[in-house]
Amino acid sequence: MLKPSINLKLGVPLLVVAFIVSFLALYGGALLVDREETAASDGGGGPNEGEPTNVTIVAQNLKFDKDSITANAGLEVTVTLDNRDAGVLHNVAFYTNRSASSKIFGGGIITGPATEKFSFPAPAAGSYFFRCDVHPDTMTGAFIVR
Repeated sequence: MLKPSINLKLGVPLLVVAFIVSFLALYGGALLVDREETAASDGGGGPNEGEPTNVTIVAQNLKFDKDSITANAGLEVTVTLDNRDAGVLHNVAFYTNRSASSKIFGGGIITGPATEKFSFPAPAAGSYFFRCDVHPDTMTGAFIVR
């Protein structure tokens, strides 16, 4: 009976380990590329320092097209909500945290397709939260004020 050589005994486990490491590296790289493309499409992370924020949030298929919005403290934030879901209610409201117990500002609920534009002053620098009050589990994002 033939005995497997040392190369075969070590080769198979090394091949499996190399495959797993390669897969994780490629997957991680793909995630980073996707995040960089999203940031670029959102205008590079918000307004320049000292400028007001103007942002359009698209609500479609029970999702927002943005998962974060950046603004400058104390300056005006102008939001246009573009509800593209026909016959579906949406809004966007800004809160101090994910518990949504203290509202900073909330737009009205609109039935799509429709748009609503509103403005409010950005709060002090910090991390805040936004969501659709009608769909609070699926339509959320971070509101970063610097």
